[in-house]
Amino acid sequence: MQRVAVSFLVVIGIVTGFFGTPLVWSTAGEPLPSFSFVVPASEADREYLRLEKEPGTPFEIPDMKADIVIIELLSMYCPYCQSEAPLINTLADLAMAEQENGITIRVLGIGASNTEFEVVFFRDNFSVSFPIFPDQSLEIYDKLKGEGTPGFVAVSMKSGQKPTIVYRQAGGFHDPREFLDLVLTQAGYK
Repeated sequence: MQRVAVSFLVVIGIVTGFFGTPLVWSTAGEPLPSFSFVVPASEADREYLRLEKEPGTPFEIPDMKADIVIIELLSMYCPYCQSEAPLINTLADLAMAEQENGITIRVLGIGASNTEFEVVFFRDNFSVSFPIFPDQSLEIYDKLKGEGTPGFVAVSMKSGQKPTIVYRQAGGFHDPREFLDLVLTQAGYK
């Protein structure tokens, strides 16, 4: 009986720690590792990402003309990613609105262990407003030191500085404005 009670408390601790309060596993200073995506065919996606490269060619995060990039680590099969898609869309909208304050922020998704078909399905089925890139081999996920899905990595790309990871979080969030303010603070804008 005591073993069951201890096991129950451990499970409750994990669940409330993971879903009640996000787990921050690194907050500052490390350089963004090198990895690349393929420039989307969609003109709207290229404009959103602020890319000046031809469709089908490789690009890296520093090729985006943005001050901050928020990367969501997600999976089509993650029920939390699915249920939080509306919050992430709100985050992307709030991020776009920061241009009025002179800060260019973009959100993009990385489909951990997902194919192109799976990320397109996720994006279409959950009306995701920002580009999602497949990472079937988990190469990018591993380079970003992913700790489950959903997860977030915020990258500061201040002019004249190398792209730097300023915030990481495992698990979702409950308030998009609060999360964005946290990222802005970590990136030195607040």
